[in-house]
Amino acid sequence: MKIAFLKTRFILYLVLLIVFAAFLFNFLMARQSAIMYKYFIARPTAYNVERAERLSASIYQSFKQEVTYPSPANIRKFVDKYNEIPFLSVNFIYKDDSGTIKSVLENVQEIDILRAEYVFPVKHGTAEVGTLLVYDINKEYRKGLAEYQQMLNITRIFFSILLLLLLFILIYREYSAKIEQDKQIAEYQAVHDGLTGLHNHKYFKGHLTQEISRSERYGKPLLLVMCDIDHFKHFNDTYGHLVGDEILKTVAGIVSENVRASDLVARYGGEEFAILLMETGTPKDEDNKDVRLEKLNEEALDITKRIKSRVESTRMEINKETTVGVTISMGVSFYSGRPDYKPEYLIHEADLALYKSKNSGRNLITVFNPLTEEFTQYS
Repeated sequence: MKIAFLKTRFILYLVLLIVFAAFLFNFLMARQSAIMYKYFIARPTAYNVERAERLSASIYQSFKQEVTYPSPANIRKFVDKYNEIPFLSVNFIYKDDSGTIKSVLENVQEIDILRAEYVFPVKHGTAEVGTLLVYDINKEYRKGLAEYQQMLNITRIFFSILLLLLLFILIYREYSAKIEQDKQIAEYQAVHDGLTGLHNHKYFKGHLTQEISRSERYGKPLLLVMCDIDHFKHFNDTYGHLVGDEILKTVAGIVSENVRASDLVARYGGEEFAILLMETGTPKDEDNKDVRLEKLNEEALDITKRIKSRVESTRMEINKETTVGVTISMGVSFYSGRPDYKPEYLIHEADLALYKSKNSGRNLITVFNPLTEEFTQYS
């Protein structure tokens, strides 16, 4: 529940951050647009179309007076001078000896020539020498503003889509992670006991079936240890189920800590635990099956004695003044390699050994040999 809350809060913070970023982006773009319009686009009150027409006519008159000889150099000097006038731009086009139209200004495109607002043919004597072009720059500014606004809107839309896509990806990632986490939790809970964290009865039975089949196929020894907490019902009745739960978790921890990594520990039911011990490593060629089984029996006896001793020496605090301890009875049996062998047979044989420990005074380890049907007890 806490993890889910943290993820929800993370997504909320992420959404707020993205909204703030989008707001800040649009605010900055709007300010940029306002500044551009104020200083470069907006025309002052002194400007109007009539004044532009008068200025254009005045420039034409000045051209006739100042350029007495219309050579390219004189015209270029005039154009440079009058291009400093605000809101208006001047150019001059003419035909060279080959009949090609040229401009006194460099890098001028044909489209630039055609968009002039005011056109004044220029003659020298009776011959037409070219055309004086006057542009209303303010109109170009307004056209540029429209294009700028268009690009600004496209940028805003693109940025918003990008943020939404990022938000979608992050939410989808969190959602997928939550689904995967829930799946893993469900898979874990399906095969584990909720109180002790050990494998549950269902998983143990399935795994035991697989191991018996593998043991029969490859001839590897297999042992089963059944464990039962002594007088557990008395502890539950005396101290309550909460104390009983703590005892179960403590004993489960002791059992898990004292087996090999290859062994399987499960809560078989109630206060009963099951330990499945398998041969590890690759046996030597000279080691026959009986020798390997003897070695595994020795390991099993060492493990069960260690578990029994640890449980005996462990005290659990009930309150500041009271501590309690428990003991554990254990029964051991092994798979003898018989064909058509069922998991229930091994469980039954280990249970027989466990009952022998319980009936003999508890806190004992009893080993059952299915070949001789003999019981051996260890204190």
